[in-house]
Amino acid sequence: MAGLTARAVEVLRRAPGGRWSVGSGCLVGRRWVLTAAHNVTGAGTLLVRLVDETEHPAEAVAVDETSDLALLAVAGDSPLLELPPVRFAGVDRSRTGEIGPCWALGFPRWKERPGEPGTAPRRDSVQVKGVIPAGSNLRTNLMELRVTAAPGSAGGRGVSEWEGMSGAVVFAQGFQDEEFAVGVVTEHHVPEGVSVLTVAPLDRWAGAVRGAPWERELGLGGGPVRVLRPAAGPRPSSPGHVNLTRSLPDFTDRDEVIERARTLLTDRLDETCPLVVLHGMAGVGKTELANELAHRLAATFTHARIRVDVAAAGTADAAMVEVLAALGMSGDRLPDDPAQRRREFQAQLRRGPSLLLLDNVSEARQAAPLLPASPGTAVIVTSRTTLASVDGADRLRLDPLPDPDGLRLFERIVGTDVVGRDRPAARQIVRLLAGLPLAIRIAAAHLVMRRGSPARYLSDLLDETGRISRLEGEDRGVRSSFELSYRALRPDTASLFRRLGVLAGRDFTAAVAARTGGVADADADRMLGEMLDRHLVEVAGDDRYRLHDLLRLYARERMEAEEPPSARRDAFRRSLDWYGDRLHAWMTRPGAHEQPPAEAIAWFADESLNVQASLRAAADAGEDGLVVRIAESLYGLLFYRGHWEEMEAVKDLAVRAAHRVGDAPAELGSLIHLAEARRILGRAAETPPLYERALEVVRSMGDPGKEAWVLTHFGDFQCDLGQPEQALDRYAEALAVYRSRDDEAGEIWLAAHIGDAYRQLGRHADAARVLEDAMAMGERRRDRDEVVWCAWHLALAYDGLGRHADAEEVLGPAIDFHREIGNKAGLATMLCILGGVHHHAGRSSDARPAYSEALDLLIEIDAPTRVAEVRGLLAGLPEDDGSRP
Repeated sequence: MAGLTARAVEVLRRAPGGRWSVGSGCLVGRRWVLTAAHNVTGAGTLLVRLVDETEHPAEAVAVDETSDLALLAVAGDSPLLELPPVRFAGVDRSRTGEIGPCWALGFPRWKERPGEPGTAPRRDSVQVKGVIPAGSNLRTNLMELRVTAAPGSAGGRGVSEWEGMSGAVVFAQGFQDEEFAVGVVTEHHVPEGVSVLTVAPLDRWAGAVRGAPWERELGLGGGPVRVLRPAAGPRPSSPGHVNLTRSLPDFTDRDEVIERARTLLTDRLDETCPLVVLHGMAGVGKTELANELAHRLAATFTHARIRVDVAAAGTADAAMVEVLAALGMSGDRLPDDPAQRRREFQAQLRRGPSLLLLDNVSEARQAAPLLPASPGTAVIVTSRTTLASVDGADRLRLDPLPDPDGLRLFERIVGTDVVGRDRPAARQIVRLLAGLPLAIRIAAAHLVMRRGSPARYLSDLLDETGRISRLEGEDRGVRSSFELSYRALRPDTASLFRRLGVLAGRDFTAAVAARTGGVADADADRMLGEMLDRHLVEVAGDDRYRLHDLLRLYARERMEAEEPPSARRDAFRRSLDWYGDRLHAWMTRPGAHEQPPAEAIAWFADESLNVQASLRAAADAGEDGLVVRIAESLYGLLFYRGHWEEMEAVKDLAVRAAHRVGDAPAELGSLIHLAEARRILGRAAETPPLYERALEVVRSMGDPGKEAWVLTHFGDFQCDLGQPEQALDRYAEALAVYRSRDDEAGEIWLAAHIGDAYRQLGRHADAARVLEDAMAMGERRRDRDEVVWCAWHLALAYDGLGRHADAEEVLGPAIDFHREIGNKAGLATMLCILGGVHHHAGRSSDARPAYSEALDLLIEIDAPTRVAEVRGLLAGLPEDDGSRP
């Protein structure tokens, strides 16, 4: 592991009394140090000293005294060293033998140098080598590191000279010379012959800290840690019959699948014929993994380990002939009669433990004649389908590599120096290839061949239209790999697959797939099932599917190659119409913009990112009418959930689209909504030009009522900026328009905004006067909605004047009204105002039930922002004084 020696650190602890002690530790992440818990407990001051003798403050973030393990965080956000996280492994304690070679770097007492009085002692490092006997200390779940070197003398004080080594991380060499952290030194003994250091294992600790904030930085997000096993006994002098391809020195990870497959293939070998189907999408590395697994099982399958490419053989009989040839039966020794060949095939397999690797099986009938009939032979089948009709098989799905493992594979091929020069570009390359090993290998090979930089190669890959073409090698390619799966589809399924390439979102449902493909829902379900079986799509959740990023590009390629541009355009429009129709059906219901239907809220939680991606794609494609239609329906959902970043993005697209198609009303509404979003996001400086443009648009429409509406919103914005005087000017303009049109309804609506500006100025009496006049107007018009609108704003004015009884009185009808119509969001607002009135009147016992009922309503309708606000109001209530005026 690069930089292993630089990882060794001293852990310096000063007790509250001033005495310093020194322990060892290891930098296991960019700023994370693993050590023994007893090195840090009771520390008044805690420092980490690197090998360059720089010292850095640290704090213990996780201490497990039972296991004697502690994780320290070094102060500051910057990494101490630009090193990747270490890799953790466990030790198989189920068999005897030794794990090794092992080593640890630490700072023992016998390496101490004289220092200044009162300062932390300074020690030099020591590297010890040894082995871990797997069978020692099983009851205590500890391990021993047996080292051949004895420590030097530190003065003969009758205690272990290894003092200070506690906390040193023990590394072990795994398969292909990889290095893994397996434990931490926790105890040491006075040496008598071979020195023994007691080691706490790390596999359980690594599993226990998953989900912690530092999990990603420690590289623990890729599944269970690898398991290291004691070295096998001497291999047989003859390896038996073997025709495997070579084991790749850059084979990367897959630890969990390998361990599971190893167990399935060997645990009941004497009783059964184990069969494991490794299935996954094209290019995911099934053959490579199966070949690697066969190499690792050499000690078990001593008679034969034979691979046959079933697809290349053409027939099961031809594949059987290949196996018999690999077993030494070719030419005259090969029986002519097929039935006799089958008998000989089974007889050969009974001669000793054998492993068959049946590669590239597409149908169960290809594999059935090749399966062993007697215990002692195991079979690995690789397939792009699950081969569901093969009985008695254990199926292991192989997925693309997670980003850290994909980067590790890339780095092993191109070299650590190349990646080290531009790690961000290398990471982005792996992300663009979405963890597909075949694509990563081809990309890395191109980089090695051309001796280019990751940044330059990345710039080529960023072009989606040419990405797959750049992933073609001399004898292999991503496109040709996908082609085999695609050509196996039924024609109608292949057509739907092509159309899925137009979808812009990360995932999709069967319903949107059906609309996009122009097929019935039942047919879409069947076709998606066929694609799932061939790993051309994958399950992303309940009734949700996903295309691998490269498969999406391949589907678009096939669409462009096999169908006219109009077909792609029609499919894309159908997908947008599906989103638009769903939203329109929900959001045109009365009151939906204030209180969206529950099913719309639930749907939007799953689809919001897909809708945004589709809108961006529609804007890029010039589908402006569809952008406008969908964006208009989204306002209520975005406002209700407080998704202001999404609101800003959606409405920015809508403004541009509406302007291009000359839809003035849509442009006007989107301008106001965009201004609202940017104001709430703290980008007020960008907002006045939007209102000015909105006034231009509305005046071009010749609609004075709309103009007054825009002026009112402009005033609201100025109130929010703390400019109520300017807001009153805008409101005055709007009031003049309403009065010139004898629009009493508009005047009543505006009164609440004027009242809010007066209240902001502290002119509560003026606010009450305006609202009392408006409320009287509404009563004269016998419009209950208008009366209620004025009533709750008037209650706020009365509350500001200290007229709490009057405020409570006018709120009563507003609360009753919202209960009657079932508007839970509006009722919660009324109750919050009532709670505020009671609170200001010194009646906490009355305020608390009002707030509590509001909180229950907001939880019920899932309004998280408002829920947090009301919880804060409840928490801020003082103890009630029991009085009531």
